[in-house]
Amino acid sequence: MSDSLKTLHRDQTAGRHISGLYRNLLHTVIITSALLFFSGCEKDFDLALNYSEPQLVVEAYINNEIPEYNYVMLSKSQTAANTDIASIPVKDALVKISSGSLLNNTIVWDKNATVVLKEAHIPGAPVSISDGIYTDPHLQTNPDLALQGIPGKYYLLEIEVNGRVYTATTALLYPIPISLNTGFHYTDNGGIEKGRITVLFKDPDTTGNCRLFYWRHDDNKKSFGWGSLGTSKRIINSDENNNGAYMQITNSYGFVKGDSITYYMANVTRDVYNFWDSYNKARNSSGPLSTPASLLNNISGNNVTGCFSGLAISAATIVMD
Repeated sequence: MSDSLKTLHRDQTAGRHISGLYRNLLHTVIITSALLFFSGCEKDFDLALNYSEPQLVVEAYINNEIPEYNYVMLSKSQTAANTDIASIPVKDALVKISSGSLLNNTIVWDKNATVVLKEAHIPGAPVSISDGIYTDPHLQTNPDLALQGIPGKYYLLEIEVNGRVYTATTALLYPIPISLNTGFHYTDNGGIEKGRITVLFKDPDTTGNCRLFYWRHDDNKKSFGWGSLGTSKRIINSDENNNGAYMQITNSYGFVKGDSITYYMANVTRDVYNFWDSYNKARNSSGPLSTPASLLNNISGNNVTGCFSGLAISAATIVMD
């Protein structure tokens, strides 16, 4: 959802994931009074100098492994008239997710299986972060029935806020098995023994699949949400020129000897990859002489930005030796 996302989500008491994203983006990319201006769907939108209307910010996920990590977070950005950078949680929205299948090159939605998400405390999350976070109510009453993504399916997100409607579609690809190796051992400046982890996998022989990487270990095991997991400046990988090849990607993050680390590799579609890749580039392009950064959006509607991310998750655990 890094050092980019991890830094973005370290404010766990506030618990505002994507609002933190844009808070950090404002700090690192925008100069003087320049603020975010977003428009369109699946198009570039640049950082510009003026906008007078708050933007709806959408952070939404569907995955196949962790039901409590299927959630939608809604907030509103501030305007040029308000110098408070923090975003505002959006309450009392109507939020629905439907699944569908591709038939004759057309997605057929199963509206009988639509799940209406509700604002509620999420198991394992700090109590303070329920505002503006929408999840399947079954997480509270019967977790076995909670929304869980099915590889090969498509998902439709529908949001209604104050009479305005926003939609997004994402595909859940098939997970790619991974294995882990440790190596590249060293002693840091504090005398602590550390090592790095290499992720091994075989790239599918089809085009259009890309990958995001996350991990959980001692530093973030009590945190919640995709953004609170480690991502080491967003380790990302696309499949150009790699189709069918065996891949090895070494994480630059140094793990302490004895740490137990669970790695998650998310197989994602190009639009999801593009959003997070553009976010990473935007966040790193700071300074008064930097080129204005562009983000990519897959949410349809007026005055909205964000991403509905389908994450086909595979996981493996290893202990740093």
